[in-house]
Amino acid sequence: MHYVFIMNYFADKKRMSAAEKAILELKKNKDEYVHVHVTEYAGHAGDLASEYADKYGEDALIIACGGDGTVHEISNSLALKRTPMTVLPMGTGNDFARSVLPQEFYEHPERIIPRLDQYSIRPVDVMRIGSYDEKGVFLPDCSGYSINITSFGIDTAVQAQAKKIIQSAKHLRLIRRNAYSIATLICILRGWDYKLKYRFILADGKGTAEGGTPYCLACICNGQYYGNGFHPAPDALIDDGVLNVSVVEDMPLSKVIPLVPRYKNGTHLPHPNIRTFRVTGGVLTAADGGKPLDGNYEGEDFYGSQVRFEVVPGAIQFAFFSI
Repeated sequence: MHYVFIMNYFADKKRMSAAEKAILELKKNKDEYVHVHVTEYAGHAGDLASEYADKYGEDALIIACGGDGTVHEISNSLALKRTPMTVLPMGTGNDFARSVLPQEFYEHPERIIPRLDQYSIRPVDVMRIGSYDEKGVFLPDCSGYSINITSFGIDTAVQAQAKKIIQSAKHLRLIRRNAYSIATLICILRGWDYKLKYRFILADGKGTAEGGTPYCLACICNGQYYGNGFHPAPDALIDDGVLNVSVVEDMPLSKVIPLVPRYKNGTHLPHPNIRTFRVTGGVLTAADGGKPLDGNYEGEDFYGSQVRFEVVPGAIQFAFFSI
């Protein structure tokens, strides 16, 4: 097996240093089978994953050393291929890793490296996202696969604000670690005005659900966490062929503020203003005079007047590790 470490240039330096020491030990026994790359440009992680997948197929394990953006790039390159991947959480949010790693490995990802031979491969789902403009023209740059969570509304505004905070606080670790919480407060105080229509294909052969509403946020969940630990889908499983959807209706600020900590902790359901669905696919359509929906998946921004999505069961071969 070839072990391919793809390290995001902006990864957490402390975690990267610990990983590099463990990789040096690994190379002592598996030198020619250990490949280490640090990304040099946007999209480089995906390019490297594709290169090694084409070269070694299922005899390579691609290791995403970074945050959710690195996972997003690599999973998009490996979807529907036989090459497995795993993750060493070294980014700001590391939210997908919360759904796939034991707590010890999540907090100390370098401890996985001496156990790389002890993985168990299990296929996990992804969702396929297709975005279209107001004339129905496909938008390839706003389409792709999402392995964790795709969201719209205030979540996307929070994501954009958090990026600004992180960028302006490069050397302030405490602020960077709490960027999403700070951004959430800022965006809630600013307010919102979002509207959408939806049509979902319900799981378990239960037909369809249609509707429309002014909303605060909407999220399509394969994983359970996003936004640096927010827990919108505590019942979501990444390998059950089902996506968990939540649409949070528009509410006054007096109701939103007490909901935030519950949403963070995963204790917000059931709630009279949150519509939840178990689906295999669906369509979201902008309902605001042609203003497109602003969305993000794994921290990558996109938009579309209409967004179509579907679950793709078992699309990624994923390496799991046990304590």
